[in-house]
Amino acid sequence: MRMQNSEFRSRNGRRQVRGWLAALALGWAAGCASPPAAQFTDADWVSHAATGRGAYERGDVRRAAEAYGRAEQRARALDDADALAVAAVNRALCLVAAGQASEARTAIDEALADARVSPQRRAELQVAGARAELAAGQADAALARAAEALKSQPDSLLRAQALLVRAGAELARPDPAAATRALTDGLSDKAWRQLPASLRAEQAALRGAIAAADKKFAEAVARQDESAALWKQADRLPEMARALAEAGRQAQAADDLAGAADRFYRSARSLWAQGFQPEAVRVLEEGVSVAERLDDEAIAKKMADLFVTFKAEQRQNEQ
Repeated sequence: MRMQNSEFRSRNGRRQVRGWLAALALGWAAGCASPPAAQFTDADWVSHAATGRGAYERGDVRRAAEAYGRAEQRARALDDADALAVAAVNRALCLVAAGQASEARTAIDEALADARVSPQRRAELQVAGARAELAAGQADAALARAAEALKSQPDSLLRAQALLVRAGAELARPDPAAATRALTDGLSDKAWRQLPASLRAEQAALRGAIAAADKKFAEAVARQDESAALWKQADRLPEMARALAEAGRQAQAADDLAGAADRFYRSARSLWAQGFQPEAVRVLEEGVSVAERLDDEAIAKKMADLFVTFKAEQRQNEQ
């Protein structure tokens, strides 16, 4: 039975909020807190951290978490509080991405317990902890940790990260208006434009989630398209493809079925080419569902041809 569009819109607004929260950690590159090379000179620690970053950039968050765990162990051996803090931040973000928020919070709290941790590293730990709290569904705890980080008057980069978590927590309550206000607390539009493309991509995605929560689906499409373009600019192709899929869902909610089908197709094709085959198939299935509603032979054939391509490549890889 086909879902009525009004019902789809209602569910889609709620799902968009949940989807943004679930992907929150992926919006931050693991390694975002990695220190300048000159600060940490221990060869073993540097090697483990580099392995973690490389694994994350390949999309293997579990291996990344393991590598950062080895960096944590090396920092304990060295009795280096800041090295432990940096490794803990990055491992926690990987753990959140892997769905292990509770373990992430444990790693953060261990590092925070050392009074020698510098104010900058302490703020980074609090923001990462806020991410873990939000992923665990603890919006109030996330807000408290973000507030602690902001007390240190962090630079614009860390402030933006804290504001993104704060806005996400407000959206989870749900309070879309408070989420919008949080994004501009002490950080102007000009300041946002000067930040790395990855942070601007996450801000655009969050604004899309806010628009979806307010049932402004056309705006949500535009924000997700903006997010996809920024992820591409940042050379973060998995996130680009996922933002395209979100744009497709918002286009579907806005009754732009042709636009939805196009975005699902591009997302699925990109995910498959990157090696995320199961996810690509799921996105393509969404596209096929939209194509069936469109009753457009050309679009249906396009979807079917891509599915055939997937199957052919899968058989070839299995040989």
